[in-house]
Amino acid sequence: DTLYLTVYGQPELTAQVTIDFQGRIVVPFLGEIAVGGEAPSAIAKRIADGLRQRGYLNDPQVAIEVIRVRSRMASILGYVSKPGRYPIEGSLTLLELVAQAGGLKDGADDVAVVLRKDLQAPGGQRRLERTIGNRYLPRRPIEDLELQSGDVVYVSQAKVFYIYGEVTRAGAYPMEPELNVMRALSLAGGLTQRASERRISVSRPDPQTGEQRKHRVNLDDPVAPGDVIYVDERFF
Repeated sequence: DTLYLTVYGQPELTAQVTIDFQGRIVVPFLGEIAVGGEAPSAIAKRIADGLRQRGYLNDPQVAIEVIRVRSRMASILGYVSKPGRYPIEGSLTLLELVAQAGGLKDGADDVAVVLRKDLQAPGGQRRLERTIGNRYLPRRPIEDLELQSGDVVYVSQAKVFYIYGEVTRAGAYPMEPELNVMRALSLAGGLTQRASERRISVSRPDPQTGEQRKHRVNLDDPVAPGDVIYVDERFF
């Protein structure tokens, strides 16, 4: 944090000082003073007492103004244009932080995860999810959240699945809650005239080995992020 020190009637003692990483400031005539965690009024009293006790002034009147707050910070990582640490000056919301970070990159997820210190939560950390976009989740309302010092915001890459073969619009598509094969086919524009509903397969990595495994699926089977759906043509 940056403080503005004023000693009334003593312009040579007026100074702008920054609290260092050890919580100290350097005050004219008094040198280093530890002020971390103290209120501005308490700091002003300590400086006035020091000037009086050392004989510099008989009745010093000292004022401290906080002109820049850098100790309260929030971090944002992931698919934003300018990831990093940002100060919380007064108040700062999740959407404001995303805007300060230059907005979302192409391919960013609609949901941001906020990791917040909470001694009552498992591991001392609480996980909060908020919808910050509607490119992939148009039915979900945009949500905001007032941030606290130490919050870490993470915006991941959007979760997608892939569909190829005998569909109208092959390609990558965003995941939806409770997505199944039938809904995935509709997102891809439906089947072509040559497609076979009985010859639909999914390639999915094995959770233990990571090896891609291919198996046949039915229309009501669930779709997972990263799935590659292939619709084969029917026999004539």
